[in-house]
Amino acid sequence: MISKEDIKHYILLAFITILLYKFINSPIQFISGIGGIAGFFSPFLIGALIALLINPLVMFFEKKFNLHRLLNILISYIIVFVVLFLGFKLLIPSIVDTLNTLIKEIPTYINMFNEILSKYMTKAEFFNAIAPHIQDNLNSILTNLVNILTAFSSNLLIHISSITSILFDIIMGLILSIYMIFDKEKIAIGCKKILYATVSKRKADETVEFFRMSHEIFYDYMIGKIIDSLIIGVIAFIGFQFIIKIENVLFLSFIVFVTNIIPYFGPFIGAVPPILMTLVYSPIKAFWVAIFILILQQLDGNFIGPKVMGDQVGLSPLWIISAVLIGSSLFGLIGVFLSVPVAAVMKSSIDKYIEKRLYINDSK
Repeated sequence: MISKEDIKHYILLAFITILLYKFINSPIQFISGIGGIAGFFSPFLIGALIALLINPLVMFFEKKFNLHRLLNILISYIIVFVVLFLGFKLLIPSIVDTLNTLIKEIPTYINMFNEILSKYMTKAEFFNAIAPHIQDNLNSILTNLVNILTAFSSNLLIHISSITSILFDIIMGLILSIYMIFDKEKIAIGCKKILYATVSKRKADETVEFFRMSHEIFYDYMIGKIIDSLIIGVIAFIGFQFIIKIENVLFLSFIVFVTNIIPYFGPFIGAVPPILMTLVYSPIKAFWVAIFILILQQLDGNFIGPKVMGDQVGLSPLWIISAVLIGSSLFGLIGVFLSVPVAAVMKSSIDKYIEKRLYINDSK
């Protein structure tokens, strides 16, 4: 006779089979469908992420001062907003100056490039042979660039609505995060009551342990990664400003800080803008920038990162790369930042399940 547990397993197996069939039959449509569902829940995900980052500051004020929780939340958010405002106040002028400088110097760079090509093309038959191909490729690139700008301008309303949707999700996430922090105990108790009322005590305990482990991994990883990236950004600023003495230091240091948060690919992405922007006016300094960033990456990977973060994730490069690619395709930029802790939770759960099954099989 088939038991209830067997029926549950059969239903789960049928559900997984249907999902696999949908994925194999139409992977693009399947991924876009998941992305649409994720988009619906994005305000809740953003709210949970903000609450996770702000909650330690709220807890600090609760321990130090005997104030109402709502007041502690208000103080914490004001501090965070002031820090962000001051940061953007320093960064935005630097970004504007950098963009204005690039726009003004683009004709100079183009003329310099044409002079170099003309100089060497007249001296080598090889360059004379490939000159038409270079010209054709340049014309093709310019044509594609014009088409992209034309398409962007024609779809301006769509882009504005997309930006508006992102801003709406962020604002709703902020509001939800306040409620999540204020009622965190009630939310936790309510979820536990529902959990213990619907499943067995053993499964409920395992679920509670899973969420406890997930919270620990997410908190340690996110806080550790932000602190680690801040340290790298400050070191990059000191190196760019006082050692190598390049231009647009604040903007380039900010790029190094932000991209360093991106797992695995971030340091490589962050190295490109400083090198290229320095190369256009000083190839020698660009070389030293590349050497400095390489040393900084090695210092971060072998000393600063392990000291600040420890081994919260314990993932191999294959896990990290796969997680970042899948996270970016499903959830965009948020998926890039959250992909590694999610993968760490999944790997930890799989490892525990395998160990448990091995123990059961050995005891038989």
